Amino acid sequence: MPRKFLASLVLAMPLLWSVALRAQTTESKLGALEKFSLQERQQRLYEASKNEGEAVIYANMDVSAMKPLTDGFMKRYPGTKAASVHFSGASIITRLDSEARAGKPISDVVLSGQLGVLALIDKKIAMRYRSPEREFFRDGLKDKDGLWTAYMTNVMVSAYNTRQVKKEEAPRTIEDLLKPRWKGKLTMDSQSYVWFGTMMQYLGEEAGLRFMKRLNEQNISHQRGRRLMTQLVAAGEFDMAVETNLNSVLTLNKQGAPLAFAPIQPYFLSPSLVFMSANAPHPYTGALFIDYLLSEEGQKIVVTTNRMPANAKVKSPESQILEGQDVRTPNIFDIGKRYQAIGNRYREIFEGAR
Repeated sequence: MPRKFLASLVLAMPLLWSVALRAQTTESKLGALEKFSLQERQQRLYEASKNEGEAVIYANMDVSAMKPLTDGFMKRYPGTKAASVHFSGASIITRLDSEARAGKPISDVVLSGQLGVLALIDKKIAMRYRSPEREFFRDGLKDKDGLWTAYMTNVMVSAYNTRQVKKEEAPRTIEDLLKPRWKGKLTMDSQSYVWFGTMMQYLGEEAGLRFMKRLNEQNISHQRGRRLMTQLVAAGEFDMAVETNLNSVLTLNKQGAPLAFAPIQPYFLSPSLVFMSANAPHPYTGALFIDYLLSEEGQKIVVTTNRMPANAKVKSPESQILEGQDVRTPNIFDIGKRYQAIGNRYREIFEGAR
């Protein structure tokens, strides 16, 4: 091992040890609250959070969806402060990784639909926190160690413009997207990695690669961001989006846009995760915010932003529409830990996404 590298490693060790020790101490303090009743526990968190200052929440969801949550939180707990920082797509992963490498975390809480954060959690960027609200979240939407919980789920669907596509033309199987009818008529997110990983699991490696290569031959136009992409379909720029979020389709449809989603089953869920940053600067406020987000009150706010909450006690238009349908959750651990490789393969096949 080079002498220069050894020297830099030795110099870095005190900083890394200090960060780990502080995170462990805070984690222990939060864990000690579990012995109190729910009411006393919340009161202790609340009192401590009022003296911490403003908590920072990293979120790769749009500002219009985050504001009701932070506003609701501060109204529920007067004297607390929380502000969100918006990230687009996978940029949240890059930020978290760079801050972890520098040993200077800024965020207290992270909300991310990018499953690549699971790989970062293996690098100890998350603090263990067992919110009592996790009781109402089924297995598969929370980890056993208390490092993360899915606070909402997106439903991945294909969406089409109802003025340009007849109902009977809408694809009913994933292979229908390969028909000549759609050549040059499709659009797709340039970072549709979760959908790509999900389809590879569903179809199998060999058949999945064959399908993706044929899909690329449909001359797909790639956009950055599902909301923009869905709006372009609604505006008639494209006949169909290969994959977008059901909530966006329902929202625009409710506003009068000519949009519908294709009945391609099974429908797959893409969960968005919440976790507390290791060595969070404002841990008590962060913990209190996570409790609020996962609570029935917080989850009902998630519904008002036209998203599908993960708390079993709270229903949404999406969950009602999908009752009785074939709805599945992919192996998010596999997708998360192979996220970088999946992204590389995606860009390899879909050259327009680079």
